[in-house]
Amino acid sequence: MVMKKTVPPEHGTRVGGASSAARSAADRSAAVARILADEPGMVEAALAAVTREIPAYANLDARQLEEVRSLIVWTLRRVLELWSVDGALDADDLRMFRGVGAVRARDARPLAAVLRAYRVAALAFFDRIGERFPDTVPSRDLSALARVWLTVLDQSSEAVFDGYESTGRILSEDRERALRGLLADLLLGRQSHAGTLRARLRELDAELPATFDLLVVSPAAGAAGAAGSADDAARAAALAATALDARTAADRAGDLELTSLHTVMDGVGVVLLKAVDPAALERLTGAHALTGARLTGVTAATAPRDYRLALHGLRHAPPPARTERRVLDRGDLEVVALVTGHPDAAPARVTEAVLGHLAQDDDTRRTLDAVIYADGAAGAAARLHLHPQTVRYRLRRLATTTGRDPRTPWNRFVFQTALLTATP
Repeated sequence: MVMKKTVPPEHGTRVGGASSAARSAADRSAAVARILADEPGMVEAALAAVTREIPAYANLDARQLEEVRSLIVWTLRRVLELWSVDGALDADDLRMFRGVGAVRARDARPLAAVLRAYRVAALAFFDRIGERFPDTVPSRDLSALARVWLTVLDQSSEAVFDGYESTGRILSEDRERALRGLLADLLLGRQSHAGTLRARLRELDAELPATFDLLVVSPAAGAAGAAGSADDAARAAALAATALDARTAADRAGDLELTSLHTVMDGVGVVLLKAVDPAALERLTGAHALTGARLTGVTAATAPRDYRLALHGLRHAPPPARTERRVLDRGDLEVVALVTGHPDAAPARVTEAVLGHLAQDDDTRRTLDAVIYADGAAGAAARLHLHPQTVRYRLRRLATTTGRDPRTPWNRFVFQTALLTATP
């Protein structure tokens, strides 16, 4: 009699499960082989979806498209491999994705577009699976494949983001440092040749405005004789550059024109701005106890002299000037340079700097002269044989044009100097 061996139920179940797992692994390996046989179609479908749905990828050149195609191939193969063996991304994989992020930061492709490209490619892949292999990948394995791909998307996105952000910070700091060096060279006259300047701007992917405002700022205590620290000057410059640049982040994105740039030189903050709202500047300096000098219409050619005037004026303006004017303008600076014997002093420039277009208006100049020496509108009217209202009208126009009230000591002195230096 032959005795049959009885196998405990739990042992039979375990053996059956192992056999089932082995069959599943074999089935997946076979499915991977069949899917990879369609790799060219898979890759082209994913690439077409990416270039169609993501604007940043629509105009890539042949070299860039080949690079994207290579990444799709690598990702497809790696995901299928991980699915077939129930694996996970390793340190080398994550290092590769981090490198992708770094490269995308260098070529300035938007991070959101880069991350979306992986999602779009994944959707295109699953659409292709559903169309071409409905019987090859059963629903159970398709769910496992989806879990693998979602895990890869999650981990790779984090690595791409990290590589992009860290490289972007380095590039931004390097470019900002280079731009500040350019500004310093402009102000010190070391970048005077127009061709060299254009080449340097091209290297930095930047443009200078045709004319710009030059602002020199310092904590108010420094203007009274106590030199502020370089950190104080840096904070003042950064504050002014940020507060007075009216553009939004969206405006700045992709804008090559340097409408706001700041640095520290000679112990003061220096800011290049495309244009400054005088009222906003006055509020800023008042709220933060800053003193400053502002020159408009500055160009690359005039920047060295303008900077020297601003720095000298900020350091040597007399107390009455500081009492009346927290921010000195070109008229103030030309007068300070003239009366202190600065090498850049130019008497011929003073009248226009102070009076603007009214420098050519004989009636305004005669009226101003009479008001100063007759000590008021009524006396000036009698001296000029005019109605007092006519004199007051001319004074209002003068104040609007120059921002100066001739009744205050410093403004009166500046006006007198402008009249004395006027060309006969």
